[in-house]
Amino acid sequence: MKRKILPGIILALALGSVGVWALITNTGSFPKFNRYYHLDDYLDDLEAALSRSIPFSDNLSSLAIDLKMKGGAREFDNIFIGDDILVEDIGYPDEAKTEQNIQALTRFSENSRIPTYVMLIPTKCAIKQNEVPQAAPLFNQKQFVEQSYNRLLGKATVVDVYPTLFSKLDQDLYYKTAPDLTALGGYYVYEVLAQRLDNTPKPQEDFDIQYITHSYYGKTYQKSAYKDISPDIIALYRYQKNNRNYIVTHNEEYQYTYNTLYPEQMMEVGEDDLSVLLGGDTGDITIRSNLKNENTLLIVGDDSILPVIPFLAAHYSQIRFIDLEQMSAEEIEKIDCSDYQRMLISYSVDTFIHQDVVQKVVYLNTQDQEEMKTIQQAVQP
Repeated sequence: MKRKILPGIILALALGSVGVWALITNTGSFPKFNRYYHLDDYLDDLEAALSRSIPFSDNLSSLAIDLKMKGGAREFDNIFIGDDILVEDIGYPDEAKTEQNIQALTRFSENSRIPTYVMLIPTKCAIKQNEVPQAAPLFNQKQFVEQSYNRLLGKATVVDVYPTLFSKLDQDLYYKTAPDLTALGGYYVYEVLAQRLDNTPKPQEDFDIQYITHSYYGKTYQKSAYKDISPDIIALYRYQKNNRNYIVTHNEEYQYTYNTLYPEQMMEVGEDDLSVLLGGDTGDITIRSNLKNENTLLIVGDDSILPVIPFLAAHYSQIRFIDLEQMSAEEIEKIDCSDYQRMLISYSVDTFIHQDVVQKVVYLNTQDQEEMKTIQQAVQP
């Protein structure tokens, strides 16, 4: 108990001393207490004024975190501090949205005219449990995925990547400073997924690995108050056999293309270095290759699948990735799903349990377009 109380006392003395110094030297503007102030509100306003006005506030914030960690704390703002890694706690599901997503997915899979595959990708806190305090009340993603898949049996082909990822939890499957899968994590997901899609996975030795930066700090780091984390390395896996070439087209109002799966110029202009993957998630991306087969795949999902797509590209002449969150119902209805032989619906567990975007799959029409025209003409008066 003394071990936990002492850092708090030290922190209070440090903040108090600097606060007094700021008041004496008239640094900043501090609220004046009056009889209309509720004490809690006054203390909140005073704390905010101190954070704006006192010198070395960033250093003090870092000192506060360090002292709390010495007292045993390992979680700040739903981010766990592991061994040189930050792990976000995604919390518990929004029950209403989760149920609606599952029902929409079930209904769509039942009626889909295209073979449909469903994959839920577990987040870092579900796999890297060795970096999270044992007593942490985490949502059981493994159980959730299994239960969701049970409801889809006989309607869609499910792809369970949890066992594979968990068996390799000691490897660098996720970035230390971001929630995303690394290229290595993406490869392990691809190994499982490719087999379910009736493809033989390409061995790792068929890919050249390029390390494009050793100084990446991702979204989790930006949100975290704890900054004593070493940067991430971003690696790219390039399939080198059979002289494979790719054209990546972003189907926005003004289309633009890249002649590579990894447009490195995006690291110069993008908000996040991970936009080097296909040029980032712009909502509608088509990847064409010079592969002679006519295998095509439609992927509906969020950006958690992006690290996997470059590996899948080795098997298909065309892949189209659709992020329904960035599209209106009218735009979704215009997508000609009949152009694709198979459809993969892939979301992170985080998205699936907190957002209602998955419900928009009902706007996708998997009927053959010519057949639909015939039906429509037949019912016209």
